[in-house]
Amino acid sequence: MILQFSVSNHLSFKDPCVLSLVATTLKETNIDDADVMVDVGGSNVRLMKSAVVLGANASGKSNLIKSVRFFKWFAVNSFKALQANEDIMVDSFKLCKDNMGEPSAFEVVFVEDNIIYRYGFEVDAHKVRAEWLYLKNCKKRAKEVEYFYREDGQISVHPKYAQAADLVRQNMVRDNALLLSTAAQFNDVLASRVMGWLAATDIISCSDEEEIWQRTMRHINDEHTRRRIVEFSKYADLGIEDIDTIDGRLVSRHAMYDAVGSRMGETVFPFTDKESEGTKKYFSLAFPIMHALDTGGRLFIDEFDSKLHPLLTERIISLFNSKDTNPHNAQLIFTTHDTNLLSAGMFRRDQVWFTEKDRYGATRLYSLAEYKVRSNAPFEEEYMQGRYGATPVIGNINRVINC
Repeated sequence: MILQFSVSNHLSFKDPCVLSLVATTLKETNIDDADVMVDVGGSNVRLMKSAVVLGANASGKSNLIKSVRFFKWFAVNSFKALQANEDIMVDSFKLCKDNMGEPSAFEVVFVEDNIIYRYGFEVDAHKVRAEWLYLKNCKKRAKEVEYFYREDGQISVHPKYAQAADLVRQNMVRDNALLLSTAAQFNDVLASRVMGWLAATDIISCSDEEEIWQRTMRHINDEHTRRRIVEFSKYADLGIEDIDTIDGRLVSRHAMYDAVGSRMGETVFPFTDKESEGTKKYFSLAFPIMHALDTGGRLFIDEFDSKLHPLLTERIISLFNSKDTNPHNAQLIFTTHDTNLLSAGMFRRDQVWFTEKDRYGATRLYSLAEYKVRSNAPFEEEYMQGRYGATPVIGNINRVINC
């Protein structure tokens, strides 16, 4: 499970911004903590199973998801995807002169098998400027152990991390590649554990719809998966009786009735031609959602509510916010414009996050838990009134129409 992700000097993030899934000490009156959070080993840490990020258009919501995506891609692929001296496609904050030429920084803290990992790096367009990995047991008063630290070409490695030390000694770590990515290519056990955790972290944005659709399609021919996807559609009341492939094309089967309402059989629709855009998106998300719940993975979704009815969005969230349907403690982190979720009684205050740009174009990321408000306050109403910020500043549209 993820404890937190931080980013700075990347896209619209100028200063360090931290998204935390660690529960605060806030007491909520209308939410069962046993459903929405889980204890971490023998520590005092409790983690959320979901988090929602709201904000105005162009406030940085999508940039948060893009930052997670870059972190994962570079960690997994920097050794095998880049050639020596090839530039790193990192995008630093462009609206401040002082940030130009400075590295972008990323860090994730996560727990796996009762060990807390803290891994991060700093990169510019030409090289890795810093990289670090720390481990800590999930016990009270346990101390972090530095497994390696890299800065300006110098790498110090813990004596226990022999394979990483060998790679450094043999000069196998390129300037534009991460030590951890390099070690994973040589089947290092520790690096492979981190890569396995990253592999179980799925990141979806609206621009990925075709890719996600094709991914779901690859699993349709598996009978067990197909039946589960059909049941997933019935859960959403989409009117689909079954799905199938005919001549390589996906079709949906619907019940057919006569004039008095008696069932007369079924009819077949070409799925991509006849089903609604919302139905197609729901189906494309079916496999990633089920896979995360089955494996206890993490699912980041940008613009989760796009094309989906609010009640359907709530139903999917409820799958993650339940110990019955989410026994493996999968996590859902998503961005949305659906303010109704603030009044649906689904989230603790520390599960709700906002993005807002300052006057200089830099994104600030902050939680509703930072505000002194009652647990039963009308969050949606107060958010729309601008009490928590993160709402668009709308000018006089009449000037545009009448100009």
